[in-house]
Amino acid sequence: MSREKALQTSKNAAMLLVGTMVRMVGNFFFVLYSAKMLGLERFGKLNIANHLFELFLSLAAAAIGIMLTRDIARWQRSLNSLLSSGIVLVSMLCCLVPLVLLPLGFGFGYSPDTMEALGISCLAMFPATLCILLEAVFVAKHRAEFVAIGAAVESLLRVLLGILVLSLGYGIIALMWVLVAVRIGLLIYYWIMLYHFAEYRFRFSYAIFKRFFMRWRVFAAENWMATIYTSLDVLIVSWLAGDVAVGLYSAAWKLVRLGTVFAKSFTTAVFPVMSRLYVDSQTGFQRLFRNSTRALCIVALPIIIAVSILSDRVVALLYKPEFAAAGPILQVMIWILLLEFLNPFLSHVLFAQGKQHRSMYAAAISLSFNLFAAYFLVGRMGAVGAAYAYLGSGFLAMAFYLISIASKEVLVGLVIEFVRIFIAALGMGFVLYYVRDYFVRDQDIPAIILIAFGTYFPLLFAVQGVRIADIHFFKHTFLKKASA
Repeated sequence: MSREKALQTSKNAAMLLVGTMVRMVGNFFFVLYSAKMLGLERFGKLNIANHLFELFLSLAAAAIGIMLTRDIARWQRSLNSLLSSGIVLVSMLCCLVPLVLLPLGFGFGYSPDTMEALGISCLAMFPATLCILLEAVFVAKHRAEFVAIGAAVESLLRVLLGILVLSLGYGIIALMWVLVAVRIGLLIYYWIMLYHFAEYRFRFSYAIFKRFFMRWRVFAAENWMATIYTSLDVLIVSWLAGDVAVGLYSAAWKLVRLGTVFAKSFTTAVFPVMSRLYVDSQTGFQRLFRNSTRALCIVALPIIIAVSILSDRVVALLYKPEFAAAGPILQVMIWILLLEFLNPFLSHVLFAQGKQHRSMYAAAISLSFNLFAAYFLVGRMGAVGAAYAYLGSGFLAMAFYLISIASKEVLVGLVIEFVRIFIAALGMGFVLYYVRDYFVRDQDIPAIILIAFGTYFPLLFAVQGVRIADIHFFKHTFLKKASA
């Protein structure tokens, strides 16, 4: 990889991280505000509507976006025909969304205001899906700054307008209309930027669309199963346990999602690089895979250990007392963060290798396990049962991903590196456990964070979870050139 392309990749990663961070942080603070203003039950209804919108948005567009990123990165001159085929396909899928989403809501017995919110969300589906396609084009063309700006502005507008309508006494219906407005605004901005740098022209060819559709089927099958798998928990909790349980579960889940900013941005930015390296340099591809997996574990594990120990304190700090029951749920659910970091990255490794069918098998296995486990556990344990079911199925999928990607020798090496990182994180956890009772005020949180960092990083170097060579590798890969 040339220095110019490496710098483009570094810029892509940085821009995606900034944009996703702004969006996630803005959404997180709005979650806290809406939980306070709406109360537990109405907060649960809002999260049901938002969750189903995001679920069907991913079903309609995510697989097409992933395929566009890979194909445009490989065949730069085919942008017009590839994007045109994607637009036609996503338009067809958007027409089917209300025919599935609304009967699903009726079947689950949702309240009238929840059903109205779902109906409004269907209006936001078409602009939102087109935004995903255009973001895929920007990433493939190394113009992720457009995504960063769009994500930041869209998030800011949605938060400000959401706060305004809630402060005026409106509820979840008004919030869904805000969703429609900001997604239309984001689409207009992306469309202007596309014409600005690519001079896109709609060029539809049935023959190209047919080939596009045939390639998309495997991506779609994998993505649909993975998406349904990651969304199944909230659906089953809403069906078997009701709006209040969804409110508690979502309060904990939002804290986990906040921690996925780094992983999502890193995976999205590195995917085009992996796709090219797999063709150009198998050695560089394998080293990037191993070191990226370790880097994700280094970030995820200390967060998991710390939140597991301080879960009650975290919930009490951020939510009203009526959300206190979310603490035990968060203590289990925080381990999902490791899955949120690793599994999407591992599936993209398979995509880069052209093994998307194996990712599809992993998604099918985990979905089947999660379906039966969630139905069994939620009925007996409530919302926390959904977290246990998600964990079990997620680790099963991770094992299948790793077996499909790496040789036995590489897997043994990854396990050894994981144990080293886990020992450092566990040592930090022991320190936090024994000092937590000395820091009981909210103002003590910075001191707790300082103690955690001050303990973790020396231990990480002591057990050789991180070595100086690792720093040189990432500098070499993203700032100079990929290893040959």
